[in-house]
Amino acid sequence: MKKGIIGVLLFVIMAVSSFVYLENNKKTNSYSTPEQALSNVKNPKFDVLEIIDTKFYDNVAYVFFYSEVDIPKNYLATGKIKKNKYGWQFDEIIGVGNIDNDNTGLLSGKGEYIIGLASKEVDKVMFGTHEVDIIPLDNQGIKAWLFHGLESNNLNQADFDIKYLDKEGNELP
Repeated sequence: MKKGIIGVLLFVIMAVSSFVYLENNKKTNSYSTPEQALSNVKNPKFDVLEIIDTKFYDNVAYVFFYSEVDIPKNYLATGKIKKNKYGWQFDEIIGVGNIDNDNTGLLSGKGEYIIGLASKEVDKVMFGTHEVDIIPLDNQGIKAWLFHGLESNNLNQADFDIKYLDKEGNELP
């Protein structure tokens, strides 16, 4: 009987210790803005050279920024930042691609979002019946776009449901 009580006590102590550790970790790695959370990432996959824009959705923010592959500001990446009760906490960095006319139409994403590049002629991007957010970039008039709220079973059909429209609403190739 004593061994059972000691075992239960040890389990409770370990569970409480784990909970306290995880909460403290969330608290120390949370920041007041998504941009601060992104700038405090240790050894990021892509260096943040310049933040372009931030898009907010419920408890998630996407911070678009220029990075460097060959030359400064030639690569687009996005930091996915999640909100918790202590502030904003880094989740992941998504590489979108080289900012180049040859890469327009390029898609990247997983789970609940898709990010892509569009040519300067594109005024609106539609995913099915949903209009997605457009993020203008400095380089060559290329634009980035973001669709958040994707259901995972639609990710495989993404190439077929995306339409690029010009200012008059005409579909572009």
